[in-house]
Amino acid sequence: MKTRILFISMIIGLILSACSAPQEETSTLETYPNEDLLVSVEDLNSMLNDENLLLIDARADSTGPYVEVAVHFAAVPELGDPDHPIANYMIGPDLFQEKMREIGLDNDDRVVIMDEGNHLAAARLFYALEYYGFSNASLVNGGYAAWMENDYPTVDEPAEISGEGNFSSNVQESRFCDFETVVAASSDPDKIIFDVRSEGEYTGEVERAEKSGHIPNAINLEWNNVIESDGVPYFKSASEIQELYTAAGLTPDKEIIPHCQTNVRGSHAYFTLRLMGYDSVRPYEASWAEYGNREDSVVEQ
Repeated sequence: MKTRILFISMIIGLILSACSAPQEETSTLETYPNEDLLVSVEDLNSMLNDENLLLIDARADSTGPYVEVAVHFAAVPELGDPDHPIANYMIGPDLFQEKMREIGLDNDDRVVIMDEGNHLAAARLFYALEYYGFSNASLVNGGYAAWMENDYPTVDEPAEISGEGNFSSNVQESRFCDFETVVAASSDPDKIIFDVRSEGEYTGEVERAEKSGHIPNAINLEWNNVIESDGVPYFKSASEIQELYTAAGLTPDKEIIPHCQTNVRGSHAYFTLRLMGYDSVRPYEASWAEYGNREDSVVEQ
């Protein structure tokens, strides 16, 4: 009898212990941590009458069609400095300010950016805006591909710019890094060099500079892994992107330095990291166009 009571007591104790033990928390994200950085075409359609909205069409192709209120700004070519020795290096704060004022940007505007749909051009402008101190911009998920897929109306010409804006550049040094910073970061356990080029560029099989390969200790995850490969190129869900980042070793407790060849794909990674709640992100603007052509750079393959 005593043995039976003791056995029952042990069982009850184990059950109570299991119930009181801290449960493992799930890390699956249901929404993007910074979900306000990404708007759907449905959301955009409802915003079109907002007087503070500045919708920027960032596509290189200016032939249209356009969303009715969109102004056109070909982000990738317009943001590249043709006089800089490093290919596609971003224009300086004064010229950026001038260009943004020309398309009517005010400091208190709500900016929404869209492109063909892969978000490369839109993310390039998003990064430039944040680097130069503007913090109220979002991207349209799926861009024009999503807009057309949902049969929203379009017009043949971009919107006329009503007047010059008052935007003022304010450089955010924490959102930028140079060659020396990258070299130091490559051996710093608290920083991650994030190479978003193709696997061939990373391994050195694809040569796009004097040297081919990658920065020592760099993590490689190609930029387009975070968008859908079939149909409209929407961003994958928060949980899917989180799984990709976790598997690659990209953790938000460390400073992340994305780069590619000319920081266009790197800007896409910058936006995605921001969307996913990574607060310490500073792209290597000169990217492989500089690193792969320097005599003093160390390259791994």
